[in-house]
Formats: sequence, C-alpha cells, structure tokens
Amino acid sequence: MQLTTNVLGSFVLHKGKVIKQRLFKGGVEDIASKLRDTEGSYCAEESELLEELIETGNKRIHVDNPSRFQGSGLDAVFLDSEERFPVHRFASELGLERRDVDSLIRKVNRALTRERLKEVERDQILIQAVNSLDDIDEAVNRLIERLREWYSLHFPELDDLVSSHEAYANLVSEVGFRSAYPSAKTGFDPDFTDKIVKASEDSLGVDLTEEDLKAIRAFTRPIMELHKSKLSIEEYVTSLMDEIAPNISALAGPLLGARLIAMAHSLKRLSTLPAGTIQILGAEDAFFRFMKTGRKPPKHGIIFQYPAIRGAKKNVRGKLARTFAAKIALASRADAYKGEFIGDKLKKDFEKRVKSL
Repeated sequence: MQLTTNVLGSFVLHKGKVIKQRLFKGGVEDIASKLRDTEGSYCAEESELLEELIETGNKRIHVDNPSRFQGSGLDAVFLDSEERFPVHRFASELGLERRDVDSLIRKVNRALTRERLKEVERDQILIQAVNSLDDIDEAVNRLIERLREWYSLHFPELDDLVSSHEAYANLVSEVGFRSAYPSAKTGFDPDFTDKIVKASEDSLGVDLTEEDLKAIRAFTRPIMELHKSKLSIEEYVTSLMDEIAPNISALAGPLLGARLIAMAHSLKRLSTLPAGTIQILGAEDAFFRFMKTGRKPPKHGIIFQYPAIRGAKKNVRGKLARTFAAKIALASRADAYKGEFIGDKLKKDFEKRVKSL
C-alpha cells in the first residue's frame, strides 16, 4: 500500500490505483497548512487513512519521507516510496481541469512561501535574543570584575565570601561602607550574615571617603540594570520558544532549547541535524581536537547543562546525552514542520531512561 499527499488531498494507492482518499476542504491557506503538517509530521487526512489501513491489516505502508512518522505510535512499518505520482493524475480522475489545478498549485506554493518566511523571521529574532543574553553576560562579567577589584580596596574579604555577582553588587550599593555591615540587612541567613559582619570588623581594607563610595555605587547601577534586562529577555525567550518551538521547550527547557537553535543557526537546520551532531553542539573545539590528535571525542556539548545529564554519574552521561540528543532531533522536526505536540511524551520517555540507568 502507498500513501501520498498533494494539494488535492491524501490518497491510498494499491498497484497504482486509488482505493481510498480524503480530499482537502477549505481555501488555499487551509491547504497550505495541511501540507506544512506533512513536512515533518502528518495531517489529519493521512491519519484517518492510516487508521483505516491498519484496522484492515495493512501494516507495511510506503510513504514519502518515512521519518516524519517516527514517534507517531502507529502500529505500522513505514517504507520509503520509490514511485511518485504527479498531481494531475489524481486531478483527471476527479474530473478537474489541468489549468485549475495549476492555478491551485501556484497559489498554495505562494502561501507556503509566506508561512516559511514568517517562521524564518521569528526564528532569527529568537537567535538575536539568545545572543543578546551572551552579550549581557560578557558585559556584566567585565563590569563586576572591575567592581570587585575596586571595592576590594575597602573590603577585600567580601570578594571571597559572596560569589553571586548580583548579590555582591547589591551589597556594595545598599550597604556601602564596611562599618555599616553590623547593622545592615544583607538578605542572607543569620549565620552567613555573621560571617560577613565579622569579616567587616576584622577587615584589612583601606578607608573610603563619601566621594569614593558615591563613585563606586554609581558603578553598580549598570550591573544591576543589566541583570534586570537579562531576566526580562529570558522571560521573552521563554514566551517566544512556546510560540516557535514548543516541543523543544517542553523537553529541554526554553533557555537551553533556544541555545540549541542558535547554535544550529536556525530551527530548520537543527531539525536536519543527526542526533550525533546535536549531542556535541557547543563542543566543536573539543571535537576538532579529537579529529586532529585522536584524543577521546566529547560526549556532550551544551546539552550538558541539562540537569539530568549534568547530575548523572560520569559513566552514564554519554548514554544519557545520546538519548537526549535523539529526543531533541524528534522535537525539532515536530517544531520545524508544525507537527503535533509530542514534547511532554519525549520528556517522559527520557526521564524513564534516566531512571533505568
């Protein structure tokens, strides 16, 4: 049995003859939407025909691009179809004029192009947002390094005690002079606050004037503003991922998922990458060293940030990374081609794998 879909609808053929069909209803935009579904998954008309075939015992089905049926849960084997049937063949059987079909094809193709261009734009907007987060981190790191060096002249011990850049900048801005720490509200638990107070009382730092502290406090403002900007952009990325790549977002989390898209340069390109390449995205330097020197290849790239992989024992991280990358590959295809939502199922399957190791 062969299942094929075109601008007219979905058709089942046996020995070259149409035995079942589901014609598309609606206008040009509706048809374009159906065809978009078939680029990475399958449309409702195909689903109906497949269920009928499976119910009648037909479980070896030839289709265009069998990979789009991966993860469908359908009890059938999908094989690549070697035979292609021109749309005009079906049109003549339906009594349609060739010029009408040609006109429909042109209109649907234009609608498909418009949809793809819109997605590319949103895709690139997401990537710019992710890159802006990296720019903010880079700027904050440079500024906080200067702030720590500057304020450490007055209270050097605080640099070792407070590792959080945001908390450090906030203490410098809100508390100021080290002599103010005994009576200040630091926001930390009492035991840790006691450590800071004791360090301030025993500090070997130099004294500051009011003008000195005023200048240092002014320097903390852009750091704290950048931190607020980062939080705001992260919320925006989360929202954008729900719109553009809900399956990847559900599986990997919106921020890690967005970084994977950025590293692949587009959602569409990510959907074409094999799982092995996705697994080492972000570890290209280590991979090239492996190619050049023959050292051990990297087991994972940026997906190491995923908590279940990062927190796993070293001897199972590689296995988990491979499984996770394979799930990302499926999720990216579903998102790139507007397939059904399978993100929660993919995440559940991965969590089962984590528990089994």
